[in-house]
Amino acid sequence: MNPDASATIKAIYTKRSSTYESASQSSFHFRQAQEYIQRANLEPGQSVLDLACGTGLVTIPAKQHVGPTGRVVGIDFSDGMLEVARRKTSEQGLDISYIEHDITDLGQLDLGSFEVITCASALLLMPNPLHAVKHWASLLFPRGRLLTDVVIERSLIAHTILTHIGPEVGRALIGDRSWVKSEDSLKELFTDAGLVVEEVYESEGYETREYRVEDGAEVFEQSMFRKLGDVEIKEKAKELFVERFREMADQDGVVREEVRFYTGIARKEF
Repeated sequence: MNPDASATIKAIYTKRSSTYESASQSSFHFRQAQEYIQRANLEPGQSVLDLACGTGLVTIPAKQHVGPTGRVVGIDFSDGMLEVARRKTSEQGLDISYIEHDITDLGQLDLGSFEVITCASALLLMPNPLHAVKHWASLLFPRGRLLTDVVIERSLIAHTILTHIGPEVGRALIGDRSWVKSEDSLKELFTDAGLVVEEVYESEGYETREYRVEDGAEVFEQSMFRKLGDVEIKEKAKELFVERFREMADQDGVVREEVRFYTGIARKEF
């Protein structure tokens, strides 16, 4: 990952860590984590690698499913997020290994192989999604499965806008979403990475939101990118954000979004 982009995203998530868990209980992150666990069909004794594990919303339930004979590893580059995950894990008396590391390149780690790898809400943060998926696939056992997702168009509008305005403020504020056109985009990514597609589907609507056109500045301030440390960049980003937000409003002055993802499951054949 580009050092500047990596540092920006890491700082944002670390600053969110103290409140991320409480916010997640009423947001799409919690519901998405539940869906991941349901779709993973985990069994006792299996090994699971949870990439961009954050506060453990997928990691901890995964361990509960694979039990004491199973192995679960969570990796995230935010020490703040991992601190929360480790505390929750300790409180529940679970045995999970957490590693602070950039998930774009795990070659320096001696991780072994896994039967299931999950990566929720982070694939689009990767500068090269194909390279990332190929790399992750190398950590799967034969017949092992990868679960990951990409956000659909007009979902997470703040992220959509920030993707477009990043170059205008001289900073990659979030990963490129331009390659995501439909479910087929994720299928092609899996296939190009040498994986066999088991399923790609459009998730349920985790949240539905409506905003007035004049709410643009407030929406920016509520997004995670409000915590950009550079004041000059933040103000420029906010100005551009409000402009793009206004352009997305319908004739009634309303901006609508429904939080949905294309979620995919693919396996390593050999």
